[in-house]
Amino acid sequence: MYRTTILMVSVSVVVATLQSRDEIDVVDYLDRGTYNDYEVIVRDDYPVCKARNEGIREARADKIVFLDDDSLPREDYLKRAVETLEQEPAYSGRTVHPRSDTFARHFTAHYNRGDEPYYVDTFWGNNMGVRREVFETVGGWDENMGWGHEDKELATRVQAQFNILYHPDLVVTHPYADSIPDYWQKMYSLEVQHPYYWRKTGSSIPEVISMTMLDAVNPKCYLVRGLKGSLVKAGGQLAGTAGRIRGILNLLGDDNSDFQSSVPSFDAQASPQGPRNTAE
Repeated sequence: MYRTTILMVSVSVVVATLQSRDEIDVVDYLDRGTYNDYEVIVRDDYPVCKARNEGIREARADKIVFLDDDSLPREDYLKRAVETLEQEPAYSGRTVHPRSDTFARHFTAHYNRGDEPYYVDTFWGNNMGVRREVFETVGGWDENMGWGHEDKELATRVQAQFNILYHPDLVVTHPYADSIPDYWQKMYSLEVQHPYYWRKTGSSIPEVISMTMLDAVNPKCYLVRGLKGSLVKAGGQLAGTAGRIRGILNLLGDDNSDFQSSVPSFDAQASPQGPRNTAE
């Protein structure tokens, strides 16, 4: 059931997804918790960055958490997120792959950065939080980008002016990949966006092409410990190289250097006060 309210909440959770609300695991997990001073904003806009920006606009709280539709937060996650954002402008949480498999052994070291909090230069869109004032300063998510390096691009702008705290107690379970073909598809989609990110952060198109070719012929990009892991990684590298070539072709077809026009601004103002539909 839904009720209309104008009450403020302590934290807004933004979930970008193409699924219906009752199919989203994260909503159910948050509902099971004991922390109740929150709202969940589900957006299905395309691309994902536009969905997240619309979520920011809808948010009634000044503390905004971003989770994926299959992120499963641990107990007291939102309480800890609120406490962290009281002290810090942005955080990156600890993400745990749910299985002990090839992906956990070889491809998820960036998810778990250790047991102690410290300041970092990036965050991941499946487990992060940002105060509204940060978006008012640096702008929102870049709507020229689909899924893939969009969080890295935002973090580049954020960490230039604000701290990003890695907090090991802000834990979500989130699969890095569900199968080997899923991983290869993920690498392709991820790397389609990489040339755009490189161009936006100052690299020329010849430099982007050079970096792509150097990685394509570097044996270290294909190997990890063990035969199975190396086969998986090699397939992912080939898929990623194909994705980068696609991204380079996209740049050559539309090399727009006005990157800022794709980043919406958020004026400093009070959080929205109008009616919102929140689950009860």
